[in-house]
Amino acid sequence: MNSRKIAVKASQYTMLIVALMLFAGPLVWMLSTMLKTKAETYKVPPTILPDTFSLEAFERLFAVQPMMWQWIQNSFIISFFVAAGAVVSSSLVAYGFSRFATKYRNILFPVVLVTLMIPPSIMMIPSYVLFSKLNWIDTWLPLIVPSWLGGAYYIFLFRQFFMTIPQELDEATYLDGGNRWTVYARVIMPLSKPIIMTTIIFAFVNSWLDFLGPFLYIKNAEMFTLSVGLQLLIGQTSQDLPALAAGAFISIVPIGLLYLFAQRYIVEGVVLTGTKG
Repeated sequence: MNSRKIAVKASQYTMLIVALMLFAGPLVWMLSTMLKTKAETYKVPPTILPDTFSLEAFERLFAVQPMMWQWIQNSFIISFFVAAGAVVSSSLVAYGFSRFATKYRNILFPVVLVTLMIPPSIMMIPSYVLFSKLNWIDTWLPLIVPSWLGGAYYIFLFRQFFMTIPQELDEATYLDGGNRWTVYARVIMPLSKPIIMTTIIFAFVNSWLDFLGPFLYIKNAEMFTLSVGLQLLIGQTSQDLPALAAGAFISIVPIGLLYLFAQRYIVEGVVLTGTKG
């Protein structure tokens, strides 16, 4: 039995190591590349650890593209407002679905969920025509405003979480002279920190990594986001692999920090959304 347990443990650890190499391998190679000199990246056979650690790739990156800081700032601004809009609008809609006993609630909520099955590519042309008629092309409005109109996935997350909060708290608030807004603002939302943080992270990351939206609606290079700017950078420094790796590293740093400091909320928020239907 002991030998069998050892064999099982060994196979499990082997699978974990293989999975770790598959997922962490590209990240390790990117970190290694950005710390190498340009000549060292063409060395045969390639090495994981640089012979000499160098940050020249970042200097060349910002020298080749002076608007890099502007693009980073643009991405932060857009992603911030997208995340804020997702929390405010989706939580309000979800509050109605979870607390208002209307005869249309059980009809409208499935309709909201059905929109998740609509491929974004189908809405691309109608959305562009709409934003063009509104004179929103070459502005950030097409990237920000839709997030303030609610998102089906975030509405679902908030609604499922709100259903886990006892309605006795609502009734106690009404007895104290509160109204529906008081229940939402002072009871429901303060108890919903896990799902709020989960929504903020998901919305921020989706906006931060979005390439098609900014590429489609923004024409002015000064208003580009980092994802579009890095794509432009590929054409300018296609032979400078350390600079490209440095740009990729900059793009993933905010995402990594978000997950690092809020992973507890993500797990708690996602788990609790499925505890009550």
